Amino acid sequence: MNNMPNDEAPPCGCKWFERAAKDSNTPVIFDEMMNEFHLVHLNGKGHSLFYRCPFCGGRAPDSLRGSVFGDLSDDETARLYLLTENIQTEEDMRTAHGEPDHVLPISGSSTSEGSDSEAPETVVGGRCLIYTSLSETAEVRIKINRYGKLKFAFSGKYIGPERK
Repeated sequence: MNNMPNDEAPPCGCKWFERAAKDSNTPVIFDEMMNEFHLVHLNGKGHSLFYRCPFCGGRAPDSLRGSVFGDLSDDETARLYLLTENIQTEEDMRTAHGEPDHVLPISGSSTSEGSDSEAPETVVGGRCLIYTSLSETAEVRIKINRYGKLKFAFSGKYIGPERK
């Protein structure tokens, strides 16, 4: 059963998710808008999505995330890649595309995979530039580590109900 993709596994039958989310002594929360259960990180600065029950192996409830964020077509992804492929620095991005719509601090860390010739590297902190005006359907996010290295990500824009 543990080797089945999430959509082929039977649903959780032991109700652990519901009990854990109601228990204030467990680091499990329920996101009602997304219909998702999350494990809260010990530092309180993030959480991870459950796909399977840690006790019975059943699948977690179906997420509503797909209905809350727009689809990003292959053509739009390719267009955004071409729009950003020569961007090497934050200054390049600002010169080419103006000021970001949002700038957020990154308080966590990231570790590169490394290779045969380079050891993995862990970088702490940085910031994220978010551009929402470069596409009708996508957000462009640029994570900038404290050494100025850029990492680009494209994701569908939020299309769900108005947030409170």
